Amino acid sequence: MASLTYICWNINEINHPIKRKRILSFLKAHQVHVAMLQETHLTQVEHDKLRRDWVGQCFYSSFSSKARGVAILIRKNLPLQCLSQVTDPAGHFVVVHGRWGAKPITFASMYAPNIDDPLVIQNFFLQLAQFPSPWVIGGDFNRPLNTVMDRSSPVQVAQTLMAKTILASIISSLFSHQVTACEFLPRYISDHSPLRIQLDIQGPSRWRFNSHLLTRDDFVGEIRLAIQEFFQFNHFPQSSLDVVWEAFKATIQGKIIAFSSACKKSFQQQMVRLEQELREAETELYKSNSAENRERVALLQHNLNDLSSSRAERSLLRIRSKFYARGDRADKLLAWQIRREEADCLIPSIRLPDDTISFAPEAINGAFQNYYSTLYSTQYDKSTMSGSLRSFLEGLDL
Repeated sequence: MASLTYICWNINEINHPIKRKRILSFLKAHQVHVAMLQETHLTQVEHDKLRRDWVGQCFYSSFSSKARGVAILIRKNLPLQCLSQVTDPAGHFVVVHGRWGAKPITFASMYAPNIDDPLVIQNFFLQLAQFPSPWVIGGDFNRPLNTVMDRSSPVQVAQTLMAKTILASIISSLFSHQVTACEFLPRYISDHSPLRIQLDIQGPSRWRFNSHLLTRDDFVGEIRLAIQEFFQFNHFPQSSLDVVWEAFKATIQGKIIAFSSACKKSFQQQMVRLEQELREAETELYKSNSAENRERVALLQHNLNDLSSSRAERSLLRIRSKFYARGDRADKLLAWQIRREEADCLIPSIRLPDDTISFAPEAINGAFQNYYSTLYSTQYDKSTMSGSLRSFLEGLDL
């Protein structure tokens, strides 16, 4: 998955089944991967009603059916493995720490009281600090930036010191370079507008060499010259061969990328220039249908066709070489099906003999190991078993 879309939303109670269905349908329609909800007003048993439709995992903190309550909903078939979670008995926050594929990540949903209570915020960040970053925090902090513009009530309320501290604390730059979209969605189900944020969490793409460059004499000559210069200035007797080889690969890769970028930029500029000249030539042809104008239009069309055909041929050549190297395997489709099956078979938690729920993989594996070792072990003592067999065989009339 290349992007992560999550929503932070104060839903102002979700007890009614019709409203619960509307909210889940709204989140599904906006293709939300993670939903951080506040003011659910659900008890611990009623929170399980949210684990339906597209929701695969539900983490929550309850208080009562009339106040507070937060929840984090995770879409099905997502590679999130929960390792630990922290819930607030007062229903103010829930923190979920796990692994998103191979990367650690921590989600937190927070509902702050509408009165000054710094201990709640302090406890939240103390619990959050025990998990490594990055953090994805969403919540209703009940503290407007502007007490006049950001409040529905016309009554002006003085901004407190606690509000300033909270607003400064939740601003983070961990994901600032990965945010691709941030917007408020329409407000019609709840009295709060849902905030949707999209993050680009795709890792760096793998660089592949374009073998078509080897057919260009200018590229071969430039790379040959770069190789000679590198070993002329970097081959010393005291240098390690491993270091020289790694530095050489990085240098040549940079040269290849620079040459490819320059060729691509030159190609795009040539296409744009020819298209502009063709538009101007066609305009002149409409004004004056002369042989010279027709010849110029035909020449420009021929040049554009040659450029577009060469680009299409290079693309097909890369596709054929990729197919030759990998054969007729399903590739991404098969990998996607395997990840989906693994996600369906994932056991995120288990109840231990002391009636506690554990999310640790070691505890889950140990519980299954103990269960099957007990299941397939004999339940009889050797002495008792031998005596039973002897008495049984002696009673037979053979």
